[in-house]
Amino acid sequence: MRLKKILLVTMFILGSILLLISVFGLFKSLRNEELYSEITPYKDDISIGFEEAKKQWKQGEMESDKEFAARVTMLVNSSMAHYWRDEGINKYHMKIPVWENYILSIKQWITGNKKYEFRNYKKVIERGVGICSQPCIGLKYLLNANGIEADLWDLQGHIIVGTTFEDGTEYTLDPDYGYVIPFGMKALQEDPELIREAYIHHDKVYAPHLKEHKHTEDIVSMYTQEGNGIYYMKKPFEDFSYWAKWILPILLILPYFSTISRRLSVRKKA
Repeated sequence: MRLKKILLVTMFILGSILLLISVFGLFKSLRNEELYSEITPYKDDISIGFEEAKKQWKQGEMESDKEFAARVTMLVNSSMAHYWRDEGINKYHMKIPVWENYILSIKQWITGNKKYEFRNYKKVIERGVGICSQPCIGLKYLLNANGIEADLWDLQGHIIVGTTFEDGTEYTLDPDYGYVIPFGMKALQEDPELIREAYIHHDKVYAPHLKEHKHTEDIVSMYTQEGNGIYYMKKPFEDFSYWAKWILPILLILPYFSTISRRLSVRKKA
């Protein structure tokens, strides 16, 4: 009986701690305001705050899927900084804080990964940092959440989003650099001139301090090389973890209250 009591109390304390951690996280933001003054490779890199981004990521009633896809591509581009350096791991929460999601934090610690890419577009935009894959992952799931078919494409050096609309039209979206191309991947790969035209002013993307960077021809080469294909990113565990971080502490706490309740019931009957 004493061992059972110790176990119940231990579970209650652990559950209470985990619950308090999650409640504390409700009042914290993944976005560090210092991000707006961070030096990055891109010119005018981040110009939209998280609260403004939340207002803009909803599709308008009169907005077509194509208009929405084009607009949110630029929204993701303007609300995120091209930043993924090791010195900013804790500062910009590339390592998931315990208060954000202790389950993901523990998983990241076990796997030994220094940095975590969110799948949830809201978390992607809230944190506001990442290189090409992270804004593309966020855009893909933002489009998917609005019923628009979208996939990640790995160009072996750059990630983009391929979108297919209900009428069969395909767009290629590049939220990292900030391009909306009204052609699908097949058309671009077959006609490099379409890529060259879309990225013709690519040098203007970069900040003046960056002396070495990708040029238009580098982008054309990435699109047309062999081996490019769909880039899969698993999402279920992250979704599960955001439910489980609340359910787990409740399951740990409940047995203690259930035992107390039974004891009080027995006393009343006596």
